[in-house]
Amino acid sequence: MNPERRLVASLLACLLFGYAAVSCLVFYRRMRRQILNYKDAPLERMVHSPQYGLTLWLTGLIGVVGFIIASWQLVLSVLAILHGT
Repeated sequence: MNPERRLVASLLACLLFGYAAVSCLVFYRRMRRQILNYKDAPLERMVHSPQYGLTLWLTGLIGVVGFIIASWQLVLSVLAILHGT
């Protein structure tokens, strides 16, 4: 894969993994407050499940790790493009 394609793929990965990390980790407390008001809805059992918080943290951790890897690939792609010109 050429550096330009890797740059675009890395940029897209950074955006998606960053969004996952922010939505899961930064807004975790806000989500927990909203969950307390989540009653008589189709997914109530899942939301009130003890695994729900663990799932949010695990997804956020995957987002952070993915963001770090994608950011490193982005830096490598930029360096390859700059070195090639």
